[in-house]
Amino acid sequence: MKLTKKVIIIFSIIILLWILYIVSLVVIPKNIDEVLIDISKGETARTIANKLYDKDIIRSKKVFYLYVKFTNIDKTLSYGKYHFSGELSLTDVAEVLKLGKVVLRKVTIPEGLTISKTAIVLSQYGFVDQVKFINLCNDSLFARKLTGFSVSSLEGFLYPETYHFPYEVSEQYIIRSLVQEFFSQTKDLDFVPNKERTFYETLILASIVEREARFIDEQPIIASVYLNRIKYNYKLQADPTVAYALEKLGKIRKKIYYRDLSIDSPYNTYKYSGLPPTPICSPSISSINAIFNPAETDYFFFFANSSGHHEFNQTYQQHINQQNRKNK
Repeated sequence: MKLTKKVIIIFSIIILLWILYIVSLVVIPKNIDEVLIDISKGETARTIANKLYDKDIIRSKKVFYLYVKFTNIDKTLSYGKYHFSGELSLTDVAEVLKLGKVVLRKVTIPEGLTISKTAIVLSQYGFVDQVKFINLCNDSLFARKLTGFSVSSLEGFLYPETYHFPYEVSEQYIIRSLVQEFFSQTKDLDFVPNKERTFYETLILASIVEREARFIDEQPIIASVYLNRIKYNYKLQADPTVAYALEKLGKIRKKIYYRDLSIDSPYNTYKYSGLPPTPICSPSISSINAIFNPAETDYFFFFANSSGHHEFNQTYQQHINQQNRKNK
């Protein structure tokens, strides 16, 4: 009899502890480090529970599923993109999904923007503090953590795309999202590191092509010109790199003049051989592909005509002659 009573007490304690544990999973807040999750129309409560658990938003997918089932919240879970951050309990998460608190704004980052110009676009939409955004992008430790490369900044890694962000989101979250999109877009590229060029050097060249080409069909041809110049140890002599050097000094140029070509900067490819030290903008996937798959040409020179298209030539004399004919 005494043994049976002891067993009942132990069993009761176990049940009580189990109940307390379940309650703790429901009501004790969890620290969530800024997560964006997409709930599609028609998804079941079980699927949603799995997504929340996989994103480390809740501690138990089974408890979440049982909670929304027993409270009938499962019938009112709304679809859309949700942003979770801070201290949130399982009940808080369920309430967000029940009320459909999807508050996102759209922003488009165009191709060919620098870190500074990307900061301007994002700040115009109220997403970031420009100075904080630029400082974070130029933090070498932060850049290396996000990219895995020993780079001084995130120039070139802020992928141009249309994004949807919540109203209240940090600069770190936005930067991470842009860099993650870059790697998502480039993960299937057939790149094999070699003695000629690293992935980062490819990105630098792609950024120059991006700034030179106004038309996608010309990107592989322009890529071939720069690759030919590198192969035969010519200076790149790329106007966009000079424009970037001037921009870093606070001088914005729509047109590069001869006097600008004397600027003493590692980005001045008229003065210094080889590649500039970093990309000069965030290139599109088509510009990156142009470096991976350049046209086969023997061109070394080109210039833009009045239509924005480029005229290509093999020799400097042909280059000058064609320019003179165009200017007549």
